[in-house]
Amino acid sequence: MTEQLEPVPRPPIWRTALLVLLCMFASLTSFVFSEVGQDPVPLVGMLGILAALVLPVSLCWRHRAPLAITLVVSGVALLLPLGTSTALVALVSLLTWRSSRWEWPATAAVAVATAVTFVRDVLAPSASAAFLQTVLAPPDTPPEALVPLSWWVVPIAVVLTVGPAVGIGLLRRANRTTRLADARAASAGRQRAQLGDELARQRERERIAREVHDVLGHRLSLLNLHAGALEVNARDDAQLAQSAALVRASAARSMDDLRSLLAVLREDPDAEPTMREPSLADLPAMIEEAVAAGAPVSSSVFLDRAETADPALARAVYRVVQELLTNARKHASGAQVRLSVQGGPAEGICIDARNSYLGAGAGHGPGQGLQGVAERVELLGGHLAYGLDDGGATFRVTVTLPWRC
Repeated sequence: MTEQLEPVPRPPIWRTALLVLLCMFASLTSFVFSEVGQDPVPLVGMLGILAALVLPVSLCWRHRAPLAITLVVSGVALLLPLGTSTALVALVSLLTWRSSRWEWPATAAVAVATAVTFVRDVLAPSASAAFLQTVLAPPDTPPEALVPLSWWVVPIAVVLTVGPAVGIGLLRRANRTTRLADARAASAGRQRAQLGDELARQRERERIAREVHDVLGHRLSLLNLHAGALEVNARDDAQLAQSAALVRASAARSMDDLRSLLAVLREDPDAEPTMREPSLADLPAMIEEAVAAGAPVSSSVFLDRAETADPALARAVYRVVQELLTNARKHASGAQVRLSVQGGPAEGICIDARNSYLGAGAGHGPGQGLQGVAERVELLGGHLAYGLDDGGATFRVTVTLPWRC
């Protein structure tokens, strides 16, 4: 089984070209200094020169198939006196990029081919037919003279040739393994930090949920209780009883909404939402609730193909209308509100709300309602405009949102 230590990058062209040229030169030199190269048979000589020029080109694929190249080139070196320079370069790539049971048999094959190459040099009849004899010959030795070499020269030469290749390959593998381990450790650190942030956010959401439940839940429960008691005690006053019943029903619905919001706070942010999202079809019911609560609202809602609207758009329209009615009730209590919601896929959705302007001191002071509306509109790529109209007598808010489906 072969294990690839990491994705193999494409080697630089200049490096591959340099290695191919050097191996061509080394292979031709080994062949020329061999006994076959000194007195070649024409066919064998042509085959040797062709192999010396062609085999190094296989180094262009040394990162993709280093094992095959190492074994093939080593086998050719056993048959022809081309040396093992190409096999050594392929062996370095094999040890660098692959970790398998074949790496050491391949190393042994290169060592055997290298030993055979040096044995040929030791047994050559003259220094001119042996590269090793030429290198180790004393000065002024004639090329045709025989330079006797001891048997231990071969293993020493093999170790000095194959050993550095093995060392370089293993060193490069260790460096790449270290870098890969560092990258994995950095990735694990980022994931751990991300999980820590998510845990901290989830804890904060749970803390907020507890605070909201303890404070608002208690007050809404008391409001529901007192409204029920007022409804029972006001049987003689039909209008007061009806108002108390409306307050109690609103408090009950508020408790349901609060439970849904708390469930959203406590659930996984990446999970599917469990709270039902408001849709465009819920607009009339929400406006009727505002009218039932005593807000004088004159509304016109006409939406084409409302059921095909994107949930994000439907939710934004619902919340914007809800916020505009709430603002009108807070800052212009008792004033007539004229609301218009129109649109469709062709022109988008336009929301227009108007109410009488009672002055800067009216209501409960400036709130954050319009800021929240502006944020929702901006997220959907819409436009918000508000200000005084009709000579300062009317406060008008206009929202336009592009259609999404």
